[in-house]
Amino acid sequence: MVSRTGVGELDFASLSEATYQLANQSSRLGAKVSSALRIIEQAIEQYGPSHLALSFNGGKDCTALMHMVRAALHKFECNNGIHDSPLVTLCVLYKRQFLEIDDFVRHSVDQYNLELVKKEGSMKQGLQSFKDDYPDIQAIFVGTRRDDPYSSTLGFFSPTDNDWPRFMRVNPIIDWSFDDIWEYIHTAGVHYCCLYEQGYTSLGDVDSTVRNPALLRDGEYQPAWLLTNCCLERNGRLSTSTTNSSSRANAVCSGQKDLFK
Repeated sequence: MVSRTGVGELDFASLSEATYQLANQSSRLGAKVSSALRIIEQAIEQYGPSHLALSFNGGKDCTALMHMVRAALHKFECNNGIHDSPLVTLCVLYKRQFLEIDDFVRHSVDQYNLELVKKEGSMKQGLQSFKDDYPDIQAIFVGTRRDDPYSSTLGFFSPTDNDWPRFMRVNPIIDWSFDDIWEYIHTAGVHYCCLYEQGYTSLGDVDSTVRNPALLRDGEYQPAWLLTNCCLERNGRLSTSTTNSSSRANAVCSGQKDLFK
């Protein structure tokens, strides 16, 4: 468990030490963390902290990534005589946000020393507005996994498409699974949005997100990490009135969180 300086900011020295200790373990999770840290470190060396941002909306994947990014940044800044500086963080808002997500994002701003930039509209619109306001940002850490919609062919470093605002997407956890994310969160003591304890496995806006029916046991919803079939992770990313398979597929595919092409 990472030690804390109080109710606010985390002790980044402790966070970094614990993260790199985990990465050095001879375990499957240790290898996953080690690989992610190498990609994060490569991005920091290539672009420099002042040209990097994090895409963060309170979801489990970007939360796990945020923890590792802060660990690597602390190590880099210590080696270069820099105090832990704010991490520029982009949050493209859903039309109707869960209050629990808003609360968690606010809490994370204090814990991880984030310079949070909120944008409204589509992901493409939000990125363009962010680019206009932060022209020095060249690359964005994204919590994309290969089993996310439209992500099967992405690499660790993937530029945005030509008709999108120009950024390099850095995808350190692209090869992680749903189970990997939860194993890391629990092992590293990473705080997460409370909705995952209530049967939600993938978070979108209020109108298109419900508890995952695969987690319903004897009339009660189990927490997200007890999902036994990871292929059903996004079963809750649709309207409660959606019934036909075509609409279900469209709802899931349009339920992108912090993804952008």
